[in-house]
Amino acid sequence: MHGFHHLSIKTTPSTSLVQNFHEHFIYIATFGPAFLAPFFLGGSQHWMVIMAYLVFFDLLNAYGHMNIKITSAIWNSKYSPLHYLFYTPEFHLGHHAYFNANYGLFMPVWDYVFGTQRDYRKKEENKMPANKQDFVFIGHNGGLGHLLSCPEFSIYNVYDSYCRTFLPIQVEFLLVHAVCQIARLFVRSYSLSRYLVQNAHIGRIICILRTPIDYMSPKSYRAMNQEIVDLMKNEYKTKGTRYFGLGNLNKMKQLNDGGRVISEMVQQDDYLKDKNIRVWTGDSLTSASVYNQIAAIPELKEFFYIGANGKIGNVVCKALLKKMPHLRIRVLSSYEGMDHPRVSYTKDMSEIVNYEVVVTGKFLTPNKWTSAFKNVSKTVKTRFILDYTVPCIPIRVRDQTQINHIQIGILEATNRTFLKGHFDVCMSHDENHIYPCHAGCIINMVEKRECNETGEVDMEEMTRIWEKAVGYGFRNKSICYE
Repeated sequence: MHGFHHLSIKTTPSTSLVQNFHEHFIYIATFGPAFLAPFFLGGSQHWMVIMAYLVFFDLLNAYGHMNIKITSAIWNSKYSPLHYLFYTPEFHLGHHAYFNANYGLFMPVWDYVFGTQRDYRKKEENKMPANKQDFVFIGHNGGLGHLLSCPEFSIYNVYDSYCRTFLPIQVEFLLVHAVCQIARLFVRSYSLSRYLVQNAHIGRIICILRTPIDYMSPKSYRAMNQEIVDLMKNEYKTKGTRYFGLGNLNKMKQLNDGGRVISEMVQQDDYLKDKNIRVWTGDSLTSASVYNQIAAIPELKEFFYIGANGKIGNVVCKALLKKMPHLRIRVLSSYEGMDHPRVSYTKDMSEIVNYEVVVTGKFLTPNKWTSAFKNVSKTVKTRFILDYTVPCIPIRVRDQTQINHIQIGILEATNRTFLKGHFDVCMSHDENHIYPCHAGCIINMVEKRECNETGEVDMEEMTRIWEKAVGYGFRNKSICYE
């Protein structure tokens, strides 16, 4: 029963309340009666005492799960009475590490008495200066589901998929837009914790307080680009940061031509123009990830592509057609951006039902997906929707249970020494995973790339950065197509 609680090895304060349904009753039955003792012994009890007990108990329990190292001899010396009378987070970490030791909640003395005490020490790690920050990835809000993945709202959602509510997606966008508008009265950005790269560099994600509604409003584009440049200026002034990456919507072609406008604004800024600021999109690695994911599909002869005319889609198609001479690609678009005998175009999304594999790099509302499969008289062949949009919002097609919506354009970081810390939170994906554009910018920093990466994607650069990424321990997710 208690094993569910012990699924957490890297504990956080909220881990103290993580139990399965049955254990909650045991928890209350074990620790609850204590506040009734004064009533049975003295015949009275005050409600404030009960409240204080409950609050104090949970605070102490949360403290024990903080996953921090207490170095004071007052708590750690074997000659100190407090060493036996009051536990430390490190003592309780031993319980989570060994399972059958350090049982005492709050008071280690009982483990010493019954012989279940075991020493546990957190590993000593070299600490970086508090103001060190070599790289900033500039993100943005992706809607209500993205907001709910922020650790300040719920620690349990930070590695969850994009959370949808019962509300239409457009209403969710409006709600989070209203929240951000209020927040912008006080702040202009939201900073996540720092993370460590190669035990030598410090990176951080900082999100500007802009929502999907803003990115749909061309009248806001000039101000948004200026906010990005102002953020760069502030981070350089306060921390000396020179390397910056742009999150998905912050490098839209309509917004700033894939980051080109941002790099030009930096060069025109009186303060930043001589500071050697570098602006990267990371799109080369995103393209490489998507290309390799599609190329790995067994016996792929054709697929339906939504968003192929974008810079990533364009280079992915060219690379696939070069590698797979018999591949045919059907593109949903009114604009015929590629002139190739094996690339054809359609404006009718209902043709999607003729293809087993669908790739999308463009956000479409749930209604458009539903309409594409509605009133179809023929057999629906579609089985896989491979989606590299950011954030990846769940696609559920009514009455089409055979369709698997799978997020691609996501990398697993298998080298635990290359990246450490919170590089993977607040992004609506699994732990130890990272978006390729983010990883590509990190690799650029490590490789000391002293030129911008903006605009269109170069196929040779795509190949080069993929080899680097594999060498640093990044890999695409494994997908079963059976």
